[in-house]
Amino acid sequence: MNRLAFYAIVAVFSAVWSSAFVVGKIALDQYDPFTTLTLRFFLSSILMAPFVLAQMSLLTDKRTMVFGGLLGVLNNAIYLGATFWALQSVRPELVVVVVSCAPFMTTLMAAALGLERLVPLKVVGIAFGFFGVVVISGIASTAPPSPFGLALAVGGTAAFSAGTVLFRGKATTLPVLHLNFWQSTVGAVALLPVALTFGEPLSPPTLPVALAIAYLSVVVTIGGMALWLVLIRTSGAGTASSYHLLNPFFGVVLSHLVLNTVLQPTDFLGAAIIAAGLALTILSTTRGDGHGTNCKPAE
Repeated sequence: MNRLAFYAIVAVFSAVWSSAFVVGKIALDQYDPFTTLTLRFFLSSILMAPFVLAQMSLLTDKRTMVFGGLLGVLNNAIYLGATFWALQSVRPELVVVVVSCAPFMTTLMAAALGLERLVPLKVVGIAFGFFGVVVISGIASTAPPSPFGLALAVGGTAAFSAGTVLFRGKATTLPVLHLNFWQSTVGAVALLPVALTFGEPLSPPTLPVALAIAYLSVVVTIGGMALWLVLIRTSGAGTASSYHLLNPFFGVVLSHLVLNTVLQPTDFLGAAIIAAGLALTILSTTRGDGHGTNCKPAE
């Protein structure tokens, strides 16, 4: 894969991942977060089923089932469940900033487990990117957040980082589609009792809500997650996680296009700072930041 193609994949991944929050807002107009997520993951599992059932030996492989299930709990149930719950009591821009700490958490976890080296240039790049996220979010001079909501956001982010490191260390050789199937299935099963306990009564979806859930299931859960796992394989856990720093910029652009929100000069300033941080992070990767390996984004 050449560099241009790789960077295009990174941009597409970030745009798809960011679109989940914009499109999700449409679904949340009718459903609560837990019901929305449960429907999303059940639908994605149903859509993937015909393809994974055609390869039963891969589907029933013990390691695929175990690690797919663990990723479903960490990524789908805890990370998305906690961050969506946090949105009920914490400003969205602050949740974005907390979630954008994932590269720091992931890099430290991967280094602590000996999966990757803690390269100073990568740390500086991630710090630059995080500062750009703060600029875009515009969180300065606002009221203190809810401690409970903030704890949910931090806990969800930590779970997502743990899932990233788990895949990097234990599951990179496993089939992506089958992992994603078990991840979606277990995530839906884990969220179902939460939706039944804390969610609102289910009603037939309106057309916009039905289309939003279908988009979340097909484009984000199936397509976006597949791209995410491929990027971890290609770049390593820490560097792949740093690509999420692009999400706030894509989020405000998509919000402008879909929800007619107003773009601010700080959005473009923050994007420039994030780009500089990502350039440093990618440079550290091409110089070889793996534990004894050179994890280049393009070969």
